[in-house]
Amino acid sequence: MMSLFLWSQLVVSVALLLDLASFQLRDRRRILACLALSCALNAGHFALLGLWSAATLLLLACVRFLVSIWLVHRILMWFFMGLACAAVLATYQGPLALLGLLGSLLQTRAAFCPDDRLLRRWMLLGTLCWLINNLLVGSPVAALMEGLFLVSNLVGYYRHYGRKVAVY
Repeated sequence: MMSLFLWSQLVVSVALLLDLASFQLRDRRRILACLALSCALNAGHFALLGLWSAATLLLLACVRFLVSIWLVHRILMWFFMGLACAAVLATYQGPLALLGLLGSLLQTRAAFCPDDRLLRRWMLLGTLCWLINNLLVGSPVAALMEGLFLVSNLVGYYRHYGRKVAVY
């Protein structure tokens, strides 16, 4: 029988594939849909590890990404930031929860950017927080996922915006 740890790593492996795909897309809504599904799986990963602050933040992120597909109102951004703070207060298990909160706040800012360039930039910062979090909790596949997510985001940004077209 597989341990909960191994199940968590299997679940986050599927999230990893969605994360890699997400930033190779150019359409903001498709990026956000992939991220929503990835967050739902990542929440399951943290729940299997018993890390309830992270699991709650990622479930909230799933809903946030789904909402931000259609609505980018600033008031919603502040609403989801407030919910993230409340979620951490309700599930606080130690200082590591604050790192997840910072990552969540940065990615909330990203989700409500009207264009994908800013979305990608804010996501980079939030992803760094989650990468450090995943290294500190000892989840190798989740850490790999965030590292690859950073690389995928940078590659996607370069593919879509980094190359200069020479005009003669």
